[in-house]
Amino acid sequence: MKGVIFDLDGLLVDTEKTYRDGWLWTFDQYGLPISEKEVDSWGGRSWLQTADYIASIAGKEKVAELRAKREEFIYHQLANGELQAKPFAKETLEFCKERGLTVGLATSTVKKRATDLLEHFKLADYFDAMTFGDEIMDHKPAPTVYLTALSKADLMPTEAAAVEDSITGATAATRAGMGVFLIPDSSFTRPASDQKEKLNLIAEGPTLQTVIDYLQEVQ
Repeated sequence: MKGVIFDLDGLLVDTEKTYRDGWLWTFDQYGLPISEKEVDSWGGRSWLQTADYIASIAGKEKVAELRAKREEFIYHQLANGELQAKPFAKETLEFCKERGLTVGLATSTVKKRATDLLEHFKLADYFDAMTFGDEIMDHKPAPTVYLTALSKADLMPTEAAAVEDSITGATAATRAGMGVFLIPDSSFTRPASDQKEKLNLIAEGPTLQTVIDYLQEVQ
């Protein structure tokens, strides 16, 4: 293994509940009938995918305004210390760099918010290459973000592993021809998926310590 490519939200930073609560707060402000169950199903989806659904309820012309309102909520939570890095996030990135591995990012999150999060938690400098959701059109579970990340990092799919918290992201990495570490986000319960058997799983565990433990054994 020459490299490891990480997802961001729900994996390195504990954002998913804040993202969810931000949508629910925003929809409540505007009186929109978008349910908690629907928002819960958006884990791992891109900004383009969720925009289509929001437009179907609120109208296309309202999407940007609603997103801006939700961003206010997210950045307020970040400033107040409500958002935290996931356990072992920095330790795992440090370990990969110490082992001489190329470290990449493959996230559906737009560049501004992703880089703000990484810089806030002092994680940005560990990455050799980053790929963001507003750089590509075909989002997870399509493999495009991982294929782009591999190209930026000058790696073949068989030379790198992906680290993901969602089935959607893990499916994208599998379709790119990569092995996957699956670290499910435990911020809140999601319905069990029957797609796990289709993944090219390397290992699964409750925290990023799983990645460190595996690499210590094989390298």
